[in-house]
Amino acid sequence: MSVAAALVLSTVNAQAADFPPNPTTKSGYTLDFQEEFDGTTLNTSKWLPSYLPHWTSTPANAQARYTVANGVLTERLDADTPAWNAQYDGTVKISSIQSYEKDWWHQFNASMPNNHHEPDFDGYSTKYGYFEIRAKLSNVGGGGHQAFWLVGTNGTGTGPAAQSEIDFIETFFSKPANWRIAAYGWGDPDFLSSWYLSDTTVPNGSPTSEYHVYGMDWTPTQLNFYYDNQLYKTINDAPNTAMAMILGIYTDAGSGVHNDVWPKSWNVDYIRVFKNDNGYSEPSAYQRIKNHQTGQYAHIENKTGNVQYGAVPTTAWSSHWSKETTSDGYTRYRNRWTGAYMSTTTADAIVHYGTLPATDTRSQWTEESVSTYKRLKNRSTGTYAHTENLTGNLQHGAAPSTWWTSQWTFEPAP
Repeated sequence: MSVAAALVLSTVNAQAADFPPNPTTKSGYTLDFQEEFDGTTLNTSKWLPSYLPHWTSTPANAQARYTVANGVLTERLDADTPAWNAQYDGTVKISSIQSYEKDWWHQFNASMPNNHHEPDFDGYSTKYGYFEIRAKLSNVGGGGHQAFWLVGTNGTGTGPAAQSEIDFIETFFSKPANWRIAAYGWGDPDFLSSWYLSDTTVPNGSPTSEYHVYGMDWTPTQLNFYYDNQLYKTINDAPNTAMAMILGIYTDAGSGVHNDVWPKSWNVDYIRVFKNDNGYSEPSAYQRIKNHQTGQYAHIENKTGNVQYGAVPTTAWSSHWSKETTSDGYTRYRNRWTGAYMSTTTADAIVHYGTLPATDTRSQWTEESVSTYKRLKNRSTGTYAHTENLTGNLQHGAAPSTWWTSQWTFEPAP
C-alpha cells in the first residue's frame, strides 16, 4: 500500500470511530446529575417511562418501549406501537422517558385539555447548566426523529402556561448526517418569540453509525451547543426558568410519516449535567436606554459594529439591553438580539459592541447619577457615553455632567 493510500485509510478509520466518552469531571464545573444507564433496569427515581400521560385518554399507549443493557439505553418503536394520543396528536407514535411530570406540563396543542391527573414526579429539573449526552442516532430512514429536549416547569399544575422549549437534539431520520436544533418560548416573554431552527451537517463522523457527544451550555443569557466538545451553534437568548428533560423517539410527527423498517431505535450511553463553579448571574429584565437630549434609544439595528441611537420601535430586540454585574461590581450591557456587549476602545471615540469576556474592562461600566438621569462611564477609558456630535453613532469622551447628551434613562422593554 502506498503512503498516500495509507494516510487516506487512516483518516477514514479515524472518522468512522466512536467519539470516546468524556470524563465524569469537567474543569470549572461540578457534576449535578448523572445517568450512565448501568444495570438492566431504568432508574425510576430519575425517570418516568412515559410521555406526557396527563394529556391522553390512553396513558398505556404513552408507555415507553426500551431496554437497558451494557451501559446503554435503547429506545424503540415497533410496528405495533400505537398512537400515544390519537384524539389530539393524530397517528404520532412515541417511545419516550422524562424526568418530570405534572398536570398541564407542555401544552403544545392549545385545544388539548388536561385529560386526567397523573401523580406528580420530579426526578430532575434545574435552571442552567452544561448538559451532555453521548448517543448514536437511528439509521432507519423515512419519517421520524429522535429527540432530547427541555421544557420549562413553570406554571405546571395550574392550567396553561408559557413554558419554554429547547430541542437540544431533534434530528430527523431523513437527514442522518445532520444535527437539528430547535427552540421556542411558547409565550415566555423572556425567551424566543419565534422558532429558532438549525438543521445542518455535522462537521465530521457519522451520527447514525457512531457514538458522538452532544453538549449544551445553558447560561442566563446564551445557549451554546457543542459537537464532540467543539462549539457548533449559539443562540443569543436563554430561558430563565427551571426546566426538565424528555428523551424519546417519534414517527408521524412534523418529521414525516414512517416507513416500514422496524424496529426504529436509538442508543444513549449517558446523560450528565454540570454546574459552573462560579454560579450563574441572572440578567435584569431587558431595558431600553434613552438619551436625555435626543429622546432616542441606543440600538444595533444596522449591525455596523457601532452602537447607534435612533427612533427604533419598542419591540426591536436591537434596542433591548440587559444589565449583568461582574464579580467586582461593574455593569455590562448585553444586547438581546445578538448577545454582544457594549464596549469602548482607545482607537476611536465610538462605542462599539462585541463578544467580550466578562473580565475585559472595555465592556465594564459604572452608572453615575445626575438628578434623575444616569451617566455611563467606561472602566477602561474613563470616558462617558454621549450623543454630542449627533453622528448617529454613540460616542464616548470626557463629557461634562451638565451635558444632556451624556445623560440617560432606562425604560422597561416590552
